[in-house]
Amino acid sequence: MAPSPTPPRDRIPCCDRAPCLDHRGEGGGDPVATVRATTGRLIALDTRIGARDLVASAASAATAAHHLARRSHAGDRELLSAAAEAHQVAGWIAYDAEHQRLSRRMSLEALRLANAAGDRSMEHFALTQIAMQDVHLHRPAEASHLCDTALTETRGSVRTLFTLRAARATAQRGERARALGLIHLTYSRHREGPRDDDPPWAWWLNEAEIAWHHAMIHVDTGDRAGAVERFIASTHRPGYVRAVFVAHAALLWALARAHAWDEAETVLLRDVLPRLGEVSSVRVERMLVEAARLLDTAGRRPSLRDAAHGLIVALGALRSSCHAAVPGTSSTVDVLTGAG
Repeated sequence: MAPSPTPPRDRIPCCDRAPCLDHRGEGGGDPVATVRATTGRLIALDTRIGARDLVASAASAATAAHHLARRSHAGDRELLSAAAEAHQVAGWIAYDAEHQRLSRRMSLEALRLANAAGDRSMEHFALTQIAMQDVHLHRPAEASHLCDTALTETRGSVRTLFTLRAARATAQRGERARALGLIHLTYSRHREGPRDDDPPWAWWLNEAEIAWHHAMIHVDTGDRAGAVERFIASTHRPGYVRAVFVAHAALLWALARAHAWDEAETVLLRDVLPRLGEVSSVRVERMLVEAARLLDTAGRRPSLRDAAHGLIVALGALRSSCHAAVPGTSSTVDVLTGAG
C-alpha cells in the first residue's frame, strides 16, 4: 500500500485511560519538530504513568513518523533521526507493556533509521534496548554479543550502560563472579561523572537504576538476601514516581520470594497498594501477581493473606479496565496516513 500525500491526522488513537496525543500546530509545520514534540510528550507520559496504556499511541506515532520520513527528501537526516527516536521510544513502551514482538520490530526499525541518518548515538540507544530485551527474555548469548561489540567503540555513559547490560547477561550465563565484577565496574564508571559528549538520552542512568539491575543479578544467581538489599537501594529516586513504584514492586516480589513476611506486609500496605494504578507497567504487574501468590502461602498470617488477595483483585481490575488493541494492522496505518 503506497503512502498517501495526506499528512497524519491530528489525533493519535490511544486507550481511553491514557491522554490522547494531539499535536495540532506543534512544530509550526516543520515535520522534524512535530515528530520530536510528539515523542517528547510520549516520554513525559511514560515517565509519569508507565507504558501499558500508551502502546497504541506510541506505535501509531512511530508509524506516522516513518511515513513522514518516507515522504521527505532522501537526505533529510534530521527527520530520519527523529523517526528513529520515535521508534526507539515505541519499542521501550511496547517492551514495558510486554508486547515483545512489537518491541523488537520497533527497536530494529529504530536501528535501521538511525543507520540511514548516520546517527551513531541513536544506533547505540537502539542496541542497548535490544540487549535489555534479550536479558528480559533470557537470551544472554545474544545480549553478550551485542554488548561485547559495542564496548569496543563506546565511551562515557554509553559504555557504562553497555557494561550494565553485559553484567546482567553474564549473570544469566551462570558466571556470578564475573557478573558482580561487571556491575561494580558499572558503578565505578558512573561515579566518574558525566562527559561532555554523553548523549541526552542517558539522563536516567543513575545509581538507583544500577542498583535495580544489581538486584536482578542477585535474583538470577539465587542470592535472595542480596536481591532484597539492592532493591531497597533502588527505591531512592526522589521525584521519579514511576521508577520509585517499580522499585517498591520489585522489592515486594523479592521479599515474597525470600518469605520475609513482616517486611513484605509493610511494603505492600505502605508502598504498593496506595500507589497501584498510578503507574501502568505490565512487566511490573506480572511481578506483583507472582508476589501476591507467594504471599498467599504465608501460614498464620491472615492480615498478609488478606492484603495479598486485595492486590490480586486490584490487579485484575486494572487489566480489565483497558483493552487497547496492539497496533500494526493496516487499518491503524490508514488512520494515520490517509492511505488507501
